[in-house]
Amino acid sequence: MSALAGGLLLAPGAFALPSKGQPLPEFSASDLTSGHHASEELKGHPTLLVVITDKDAGDKMRGWFDAADQHVKDSVHRQSLITLKLPFFVSEGSARGKAKGQVPQNYWKDTWLDKNGGMAKALGISSSETPYVLALDAEGRVVASVHATVDSPEARTIWSALSR
Repeated sequence: MSALAGGLLLAPGAFALPSKGQPLPEFSASDLTSGHHASEELKGHPTLLVVITDKDAGDKMRGWFDAADQHVKDSVHRQSLITLKLPFFVSEGSARGKAKGQVPQNYWKDTWLDKNGGMAKALGISSSETPYVLALDAEGRVVASVHATVDSPEARTIWSALSR
């Protein structure tokens, strides 16, 4: 699995996700059970959205979800997006199988996979071992975003936004 093609790699904190108060751009993906989804589904409840763009960032993604148990209410939805630019010879089934090995089964429907990098392009982000994390309000608007690990000082921004 390789990094996303095109564009400059962005330093942590320097990414182009929608700004505060803006909705996410439209995108679609399949979950780890092959169910189809659209970004519109992220409306209706506050959401912790963790986006990884590197095949080796699964542990960092799980770290955010583990910490969420201590920082936010159970009513905050936990959603992950795995968006990679994989070579044409890596099938979506292979990528899904590898992801299933790293994601607990009860989160397979909340983990959306894009092997062609389309979600990353729609979100305006580049490949990084560091997750992109967003707090969304119930209308699907961004209320906070960071490009950071869960143990970084920037993580407080996400927890504060989702605790309101």
